[in-house]
Amino acid sequence: MSREGGSIEAAQVKVIGLDEIREAAGPRWPRMRERVRSGSMNILSQHIGPDDVIVPAGDGFLVMLADVRAGDTQRKCQAMRDALLRFYLGEEALAALRPEVQNRALSAQGLTDLISSSVHEHSPLVARPLEEEIAIAPVLMTHEHKVGAAWATPVARSARVRRIAYNPDFILDGRHHGGKYDFLELDIAILDAALAYASRARDAGHPIAVGLSVHATTMQTRKYRETYLTWLRGVDAEVRRTLFVSVDEVERGTPLMSMAEWCTALRAHVSRVSVMLHYTDRAIGSLAGAGAWAAGFHLPVFAGVQRGERSEWLRRHIGFWARSLHNQGMRFIVHGFLEATFLEQARAMGVDMLTSDAHWPFESVGGAVKV
Repeated sequence: MSREGGSIEAAQVKVIGLDEIREAAGPRWPRMRERVRSGSMNILSQHIGPDDVIVPAGDGFLVMLADVRAGDTQRKCQAMRDALLRFYLGEEALAALRPEVQNRALSAQGLTDLISSSVHEHSPLVARPLEEEIAIAPVLMTHEHKVGAAWATPVARSARVRRIAYNPDFILDGRHHGGKYDFLELDIAILDAALAYASRARDAGHPIAVGLSVHATTMQTRKYRETYLTWLRGVDAEVRRTLFVSVDEVERGTPLMSMAEWCTALRAHVSRVSVMLHYTDRAIGSLAGAGAWAAGFHLPVFAGVQRGERSEWLRRHIGFWARSLHNQGMRFIVHGFLEATFLEQARAMGVDMLTSDAHWPFESVGGAVKV
């Protein structure tokens, strides 16, 4: 057996590895691995015949070619390996090197988020696979400059801080890719965490308004929505009146009618509902028609966006959102402040409420929750 160009040849059998792709992915590889393997299988399948076989083997594939002459085996497998490298590391590599193999149409900011999360951080900007961590985030009221509420929410960890997120890649382009999402169990756990926190605050003689997140896909799927509302309905009515619910990670392009349906269903049980969208979403001129009390987004996460020249675009964008929401009589919520100077300007920019793990640290709730 001999190694040539990353492949091991034994008669008509080849091992095609993903070494270069793994190295390029860096710390993101553990959570990318299974999806890259799945996508790679699809690519390799386009190069084989009906009697050939591809078997996943570690971080690579065992390829058995049935009717290929010995001299052609190397060339055919090299072409298959080149197809993988071209897809992941060619001209479209920046769009393709992500947990999903398919390409996505990213804004310039979203592409920068992707590059920053894989290059500038020492650990991934994501929660561990199949786990979500729940935390209580202090909510700063900018006009009073004090913490006026607490927010039960899922968080993802980066090298420096935690950020509010269900699907860590939503920040890239405001979409949910890669199949069906099921956050119902996590949403019920968040409801329990919010109720427990509210109870502790009352028992300590310091009652506080408590908010909680629910994912947009939970509200979008009828079965999940009905189950979640049943749990919410089971909470004592007096306690429910002190809660506010935020529908998080609403995809760009979601119809206003859908958001109105979700808000109406939730407002039958709680007094206030907010919707959290993607920061690039500009279709916000009629959000009040959904019945939401507040709306907002999570700030982009790429390095330096909150300071220097890069922050000028973000200031203008926040101002646009603030004017639009305030003209509709709504409150404006922004998550993810990091830089102290930028945070100090939040009120002047029109932000009404904000969260910042860097300055008002989140309180973890019982470790990670399996979902």
